[in-house]
Amino acid sequence: MVAAVVALRSWQQPDYVKTLAVLAVVALAMVVVDLQVYRVHLNASSGLSAAPLRPFDARRTLRKLAGLWLTIGVVAALYWLLPVYADGFYDPFKQAAFYCLPALVLLSPVYIAFVDRRQRQPEDAYAELGRLIAGGRPDRSMLAAHGRGWIIKGFFLPLMFIYTSNDLAALWARSPPMPMDNFEHFFSFGMDFLYLVDVLFGTVAYALTLRLTDSQIRSAEPTVAGWVVCLFCYPPFWGSVGVQYLAYDQDGAYWVHFLGPYPLLYGLWGSIILALVLVYVWATVSFGLRFSNLTNRGIITNGPYRWVKHPAYLCKSISWWMISMPFLSTMGWTTAVQSCLLLAGVNAVYWLRAVTEERHLAADPAYREYQEFIARHGLWARMQRCLPRREKAA
Repeated sequence: MVAAVVALRSWQQPDYVKTLAVLAVVALAMVVVDLQVYRVHLNASSGLSAAPLRPFDARRTLRKLAGLWLTIGVVAALYWLLPVYADGFYDPFKQAAFYCLPALVLLSPVYIAFVDRRQRQPEDAYAELGRLIAGGRPDRSMLAAHGRGWIIKGFFLPLMFIYTSNDLAALWARSPPMPMDNFEHFFSFGMDFLYLVDVLFGTVAYALTLRLTDSQIRSAEPTVAGWVVCLFCYPPFWGSVGVQYLAYDQDGAYWVHFLGPYPLLYGLWGSIILALVLVYVWATVSFGLRFSNLTNRGIITNGPYRWVKHPAYLCKSISWWMISMPFLSTMGWTTAVQSCLLLAGVNAVYWLRAVTEERHLAADPAYREYQEFIARHGLWARMQRCLPRREKAA
């Protein structure tokens, strides 16, 4: 990723094309590692065989191809229909989508035919959609799950791409070499770079929901509550509701304002914030191609997930307290109390996200095993074992 960002800095192309190039380089590296090192296509969860199980089936391949393009067509129609996507904010994503369209047209039949010959159960949701187009009776439960997965993909992929494009453009606009002559510059660059890594890896993951890399959607959040608490945290819902009702930084005074006069404390406090954001980004990167909200695309037990079930939410929540310092206010103690309560409300939203996610993922036996592992060997369990135990009374 770093090599691509540096190499493409001076490339005279629109930002969305340069962003696509960086994403393609990162995606290629991730796919190659997954296929050649981890051999994920051989996982039982991929539903694929190492060798072809049947000869090429032109009819089923055409049904699946029709199902894929019907799905893409419905998503495109929703982008056209919903007013929010007419905003100029989404223009880079639309331009990138049209730019990628010819490649998708050429590659989709090849990929579908290749995977179909190796699928143990080839009658998937795309085949069911093709059956629907042909006037047959499809499996409605399969189509419902397919629809939920694509709504999630269709909602988050544009956001992640726009964030990545904007962050890359801001990085490329910086004057080289990057100013690192003081901690303020280091902190600013570190935060920008870490959040770029987060959204860039997220964009790749949302784009590549592929059975071949065992990153397909196993299941999507089945409850309205799970959808509500998740989507609340993202635009346009956060901007129209969250910012209005949970505005915990009304005075606009952050940690720099309060700690700026104390260089040592300023550097220490800022370093802890960077460390928290680093763990948050590490959690995203640990997912690899399986990162996604509201879905189960494989249970992750490595990286920071080895110690905590929700490291991203935990570190993000703590970092917000350290950045905004709501317990201190330039507008008096009443505003400070109000800000603390409102930020606690934001934390409660993420706690509800964790609860609904665990309830969804607990349907997977692998996640239940992971929960038991964390209960015995997680960070909190280890800390408890280090505490002195009280002797029971005789």
